[in-house]
Amino acid sequence: MNRPILLLLSLFVNLSACVKDRPNPDLHSLPSSNHRGIIISNEGSYGNNNGELSFLDIDSNAIFNQLYFTSNAKQLGDVVQSVSRINNLYYVAVNNSNKIVVIDPTTYKEITTIASITSPRYITQVSANKAYVSCLYSPRIYVLDIISNKITSTIQVDFPNTERMICQNGLCYVTNWDTASNIIYQINTSNDRIEHRIPINGRASHDIVSDKNGMLWILSGNKYKNKSSYLTQYNPLTKQIIQTFPFAAAHDPFRLTINQHKDTLYFINVDYNGTSSSNGLYRMSISNMTLPASPFIQAPINSYFWALGIDSVTQHIYLSDPKGFTQQSTIYEYSTTGELMHQFTAGIGANSFLFNE
Repeated sequence: MNRPILLLLSLFVNLSACVKDRPNPDLHSLPSSNHRGIIISNEGSYGNNNGELSFLDIDSNAIFNQLYFTSNAKQLGDVVQSVSRINNLYYVAVNNSNKIVVIDPTTYKEITTIASITSPRYITQVSANKAYVSCLYSPRIYVLDIISNKITSTIQVDFPNTERMICQNGLCYVTNWDTASNIIYQINTSNDRIEHRIPINGRASHDIVSDKNGMLWILSGNKYKNKSSYLTQYNPLTKQIIQTFPFAAAHDPFRLTINQHKDTLYFINVDYNGTSSSNGLYRMSISNMTLPASPFIQAPINSYFWALGIDSVTQHIYLSDPKGFTQQSTIYEYSTTGELMHQFTAGIGANSFLFNE
C-alpha cells in the first residue's frame, strides 16, 4: 500500500454510478484461457492476508474474482503489490508476506513460492534468464534467476524502497522512493552493476516510463512526507535532463503511464478527502510545455482513483476506486474521449492492471 492507511480507511463509499455493474460469473469458475483480458492485482487490506487476483474478460465483459483461492484453496497473502508476466508465467509480488508466488496463467495454480525476500514491490525481466525485484524496506534490488526461480544475488543501492524499473538498450533504470533520494540508478544488466546515479530535481522517485523518442519520464515526490512532486524528462543518450515540471505542493501524482503510441502521458492525482479539487486522471502530450491544469477524467465525488491501465488495442482507459480498502473495488472502463463505458466489481484494493494480450 503506497499511501497513508488512516486516510484511506476514512473514506466513505462513493455515490452510485449511472453505469450499472457487470455481474460476476460463478465464484468458483475460471476465465477462458483464450480470451483477451486483464489480470487485476488486489492488494487487500493491510494486515488481513486477503490479497487476491481478478481477471476482467474484455471479450465478454465479465469479471472473475478470487482466482488464486479458487484454484489453490488457500489465501494468496498480505498486500498483493504487483503482477508481472515472465516466460508465460505470472510472478506475483506479495509485499507484506515477503514472498513472490509463481502462478500458471491458465489454471492459476501455484507453481512455486520464492520466500525469504524482503517486501518485494515490482518485478522486471532484464534478460532471457534474469529479472530484478525492487524492495521496500532494504536498500537493495534482488537478482532473480527466472529459470530456477532462485534469488542469486543482490544489488546494493543507497536508500531503501527501490520502486519502479524500466529497461532499454541493455540498461535498467530504477527509481528510489525514499525521501532522502534525489537520484535514479542506471544498471548494466549484463553484470548487475550500477553504472550511473542520475540526479533529478526533487526527491523520492517512484514511476518511470519511456517515450517514442527513447526519452525517460520520471515522477517523484511524496506529499505526506513533505516532498513536492516533479515530472522530469531525461535523455539517456546525452545524460541530460531536458525539462522538469513542478507540481503544486497540494498535489499527489502517481501511477505514471504512457499510451501505446508512446506520445501521451497519463497519471493519477489524488485527493483522499474525495473532493473535486485536483482529484482524477490527468493526461499530457510529451510535447507539452506545461502540466495539465485540470483532470481529463474527474474522480467520482467522495472517492479517488488508485489503479491505472490503458488497453493497447482499444486505447480504453481502466481505473479503480479502492473504496478505502475496506470493501470490494470498483473498476471503471472509459473510452478514449473519457466517456464511462462499463464498471465492474473486483477485489479489495485493486492497484494495478496487467493486460493479457
